[in-house]
Amino acid sequence: MLKKQGVVHILVEPLNNSAKTLRGMLFHSDNMIVDFVVPSRDEANPALLRQIRGMSCAGQIINTHEKPLSVARKHGVLMAKTEWVAMVDDDMLLPFDWLQKVIMEIEPVVGAISTVAVHNNRHTAAYDRVIGTIYSLNKVDTSPHINNIIIRRELMENYDPPKLFFGEDHYFKRYVQKAGYRWKVLPFIGATHMGTSKDHVILGISYRRYSHFGLYKLVRRMVARFIFTPFAALSNCSLKTFIYLTKLNVEFLAGWVKEFVTET
Repeated sequence: MLKKQGVVHILVEPLNNSAKTLRGMLFHSDNMIVDFVVPSRDEANPALLRQIRGMSCAGQIINTHEKPLSVARKHGVLMAKTEWVAMVDDDMLLPFDWLQKVIMEIEPVVGAISTVAVHNNRHTAAYDRVIGTIYSLNKVDTSPHINNIIIRRELMENYDPPKLFFGEDHYFKRYVQKAGYRWKVLPFIGATHMGTSKDHVILGISYRRYSHFGLYKLVRRMVARFIFTPFAALSNCSLKTFIYLTKLNVEFLAGWVKEFVTET
């Protein structure tokens, strides 16, 4: 059944008998039901919807076309009926056991659980591979991975999302932590990001404007990026990878500096 509410589509999937029996059992991670919020520009990604429908613990799918993305996420989550809600970007692909693995990590002190996603973009994926050989990607504190996540629904009730597309992940992570909860990131369990590269000038501006990166984090990021970009290019045996990643690094730095100069 499809219900239309303004620019929000609620895709209510029929539950099998066992799922109906388990809907109210929200305190045991093996048996709980989780509603999904999938923001998209127009029609939701059919491949992602098929994957969600195949998850035994999945409830209704709420597809919203609201803008900006931060507002769409909040309104979508508040329309959900479950204690925990999954927020998955439209350009993601998930394995059928994604939800089962994530909800097993729920703890009383945890407010949000995301997972490391691999990039379909071969250049970005090469950089992540290099970093992953040195440091666990789920331990990188500058990557909240909000594109595939489950959160406590109650956290959205008092959340005042910034009207932005870039950088909301850091803003929301700080909000969850200030509410007294942990933000937990799991290692890679099969999530894939199919999206294209963001405008890194705007990304750099947002990171400075909303205090995602102070000077220390900026220096740490840029040093790491310029050191490991050549290794990423070597892992792909590709000059294009080096040029692509260097371009993104310069654009991000230019955006951050531009905003800093504007502020002063």
